Amino acid sequence: MKALLNDFGLMGPSFDELKRRHALPSSRWVKCMGVDVHVSIEGSGPDVVMVHGFAAHLRTWDDVAAVLVKQYRVIRFDLPPFGLTGPLLDAQGEPRKLDVAFYQEFVDTLLDTLEIRKCVMIGNSFGGFLSWDQAQRHPERVRGAVLSDAVAYQQPLPIYIQLFTIKPIAWLTKHTIPGFLLRMAISDVYGDKSKIKPGVLARYLDLFMYKPNRSAVGKMVGVFTDGELGADRLPSIQCKTLIIWGSDDRWVKPAMGEQMHNDIPGSELKMYRGVGHIPMEEMPERFAQDCVAFIESLSMETVS
Repeated sequence: MKALLNDFGLMGPSFDELKRRHALPSSRWVKCMGVDVHVSIEGSGPDVVMVHGFAAHLRTWDDVAAVLVKQYRVIRFDLPPFGLTGPLLDAQGEPRKLDVAFYQEFVDTLLDTLEIRKCVMIGNSFGGFLSWDQAQRHPERVRGAVLSDAVAYQQPLPIYIQLFTIKPIAWLTKHTIPGFLLRMAISDVYGDKSKIKPGVLARYLDLFMYKPNRSAVGKMVGVFTDGELGADRLPSIQCKTLIIWGSDDRWVKPAMGEQMHNDIPGSELKMYRGVGHIPMEEMPERFAQDCVAFIESLSMETVS
């Protein structure tokens, strides 16, 4: 019975239990815009900032970060309302609506708080948007960008995100959500479902099923539906840019990666055959190697 209740989000771990299960030795909490942000900082060297996507968390980068920390200082964080950061609440204690302007201010403020003066941004999906957005608005801070299956253009929402735009369903998530639906969504972002590690699946379920997180998701999906993300700004990105895309991405189609490649001057596009929406989890060794080669190319350009 307890397992059944957990699978519908009617029970579940406390925040302290989630921290015990999913925090890292490098985890810390940084106050930013009224919320305690879960941040991980590891390694030394040039700064590399990694930003996750919708319904994910900083640990989506674990395998890639393990390689990069050997040469760089790697900064990761959980965007609200996900992971161990959770939602931003209003004066009434209800999840606040989070729009594009909020996330832009959030990333600006957090990077300023962490004193990130010059960095490489690496982002996936919505985190890819936040990475190219940061590069476009703050060319003085971003010396290079790696954009993986990044959001930029208007498109139909994946069905698993569309559900949260339906008011009765958004209301229902405050009380319950079927675990099987989340497992289907996680499977859908992989090109090869056999590559989903049991521990990774359990972590996604744990963090998303946590009631404060899922209760707030309906208040942030407007970033995908309310107005434009400003794709017309892509041609003004000045930094060197590597675009990585999964050829079997069902959430943000490969054609959008090709369009982004055309729109960002001098960008490079790598298409990972047979891979889905989150290449850094499905093919972390290749992703990490490509990131290291890209970052090292920036250093060589600086020297020359």
